[in-house]
Amino acid sequence: FWQLRTMTGQIFIYGEIGTGPGQVSLKNVKSQIDKSAEKYVVHIFSPGGDVFEGYGIYNAIKNDTDGKNVEVHIEGLCASIATLIAAAGDRIVMNKTGQFMIHNPHISDLKGDAGKLRSVADQLDQIKSILINAYKSRTGLTDEKLWELYDNETYLTADQAVSMGFV
Repeated sequence: FWQLRTMTGQIFIYGEIGTGPGQVSLKNVKSQIDKSAEKYVVHIFSPGGDVFEGYGIYNAIKNDTDGKNVEVHIEGLCASIATLIAAAGDRIVMNKTGQFMIHNPHISDLKGDAGKLRSVADQLDQIKSILINAYKSRTGLTDEKLWELYDNETYLTADQAVSMGFV
């Protein structure tokens, strides 16, 4: 008698999120999504990177996997926008030696007048609110607790990330 084998799609997010050379881009991730897969495993080892590219990757994993089971494996550092990408999974597994880090969004090369700076500050608050809303439903933590974790640039061990509901 024979056993039916299921095809598992593998998606690798190893490195910084962005569109530059050597970075993990939305285009790169979409090319790894095999529509014939019956389930997916997303492997993450990333310091984070570009927020908007991260939004795209998160949405591609949520939308392009056609509702099939997605399991995320955090294989080291999962930081910044990579943590949102991890939240696209139905189940998140984190190695004991991994770290999960969240922090306030920031812009590193900002120029402009007072009006431009106020506008960018508003945009950063909006990004933070979007991220907090994504985690609130997954973790059950309050807005206040999540804002505190973001404000403090929080590094979590695997056990801490589990106890808080991130993984």
